[in-house]
Amino acid sequence: MSRQERDGGRRPFASEMSPHDPATLIVEGEAKLAAGDIDGAVGAFQQAVAASPSSAVARSKLGIAYVHRKQWDAAAGEFGRAIQLDPTYAPAYSNLGNVYRERGQLDHAVAHYQKAVSMDPDYWIAHQNLGIVYKQQGRLGDAVREFKTAARLSVRSTTGSGGPRPAGTPRRAGCLGVGSAVIVIAIAVAALRR
Repeated sequence: MSRQERDGGRRPFASEMSPHDPATLIVEGEAKLAAGDIDGAVGAFQQAVAASPSSAVARSKLGIAYVHRKQWDAAAGEFGRAIQLDPTYAPAYSNLGNVYRERGQLDHAVAHYQKAVSMDPDYWIAHQNLGIVYKQQGRLGDAVREFKTAARLSVRSTTGSGGPRPAGTPRRAGCLGVGSAVIVIAIAVAALRR
């Protein structure tokens, strides 16, 4: 039984974690990324990958840091490795879709967002990303449908109990936080109105 299971599913406090623990390194990388220290984030996520090479979350986080550097090939490689490690990890598909979108490969982006949604139908970020690409493709009806789904799911995800995730519930680490997501949805809806 893991410490998280013993503690009722709560995430351990930073003071309770080892500085070499992959979860600690991921939290450190996220903080550095949020503070704009991209190089520091890359270093922390690289250490997390070294500490836990089979972690799809650590690989996806490292890929996100590479996206911030606009190192698309490195990012795509990390997202691909995350998918190899955990073929059900929806954020890796969505993140890889983002790389394809940035490269202008919209059909590949759509395929990856659709795969993310098929892995986790309640993953609102993938619905939002799919809506953005549908809008770029001129598929406005599909875009509106995906934006509405994303908005409904994101609101629902903020009203949960905040308690431990029930067994079998998909995890969504490696993505934007809820506050960021609300802003992104507002931007996407405004873009549709143009």
